[in-house]
Parts: sequence; C-alpha cells; structure tokens
Amino acid sequence: MFDSKNDYAEYLRKQYGTALLNKHIASKELSISRATLDRMRQQGEIKSQKVGQQIRFNVKEIARVVMS
Repeated sequence: MFDSKNDYAEYLRKQYGTALLNKHIASKELSISRATLDRMRQQGEIKSQKVGQQIRFNVKEIARVVMS
C-alpha cells in the first residue's frame, strides 16, 4: 500500500492531523495493546517523547516499526 516509511508517516500525519500520536492511536496503528507498546518503549524498541505528562510517538517512528 505504501512505498516507503515517509509515505506512511505522511498518511498518518494527514489522517490524525498531528505528527505526535498518543498511546491509544499508536497502539491501534501498530495493532498491539497499550501494554505491549509500553513494554516496547521501556525496552527501547520504539522511541517516544514526553509532552507535559503524556507520552507521544512521532509518526515517523510508528512508520519505521510498521514498515520493518
């Protein structure tokens, strides 16, 4: 469906209107539970950012994981 990670990242950005996704949306796009997403984050398998008190995931990082 997508030729590259950048194409998928751009699709996500347009679909959600932001470059940073919350845990709920990120886990939905990865087809995993939020607990699994937290575990991946803690093990360094996926990068995240803290924005205030919330954890966010860059669409490029979600695309990297999906396309790998």
